[in-house]
Amino acid sequence: SEAVIQQAGCVWFPNSAYKTAQAINDFRTEDLPLIVFANWRGFSGGQRDMFDEVLKYGSLIVDAFVAYEQPVFVFIPPFAEIRGGAWVVLDASINAAVME
Repeated sequence: SEAVIQQAGCVWFPNSAYKTAQAINDFRTEDLPLIVFANWRGFSGGQRDMFDEVLKYGSLIVDAFVAYEQPVFVFIPPFAEIRGGAWVVLDASINAAVME
């Protein structure tokens, strides 16, 4: 049987952080510019998520941005927020040559 686990919105969990890194790498493979519409409260800090390596998958997002060669634009829409570990992952200094 299938188990449904409730997860808060705008938070990176292990599975969503992995999917984010995977999507960035896919866009990089296609040599596409990247626009990120950012509205994240950071990474989940629950015991289960730490055990499931949420921070490792967050570092995969950073690695994907470091390797990105096309322009990357991070847009924070009105009333959106960037908090916690999301600031670290989306910092333009990760790859200042292409991130804005």
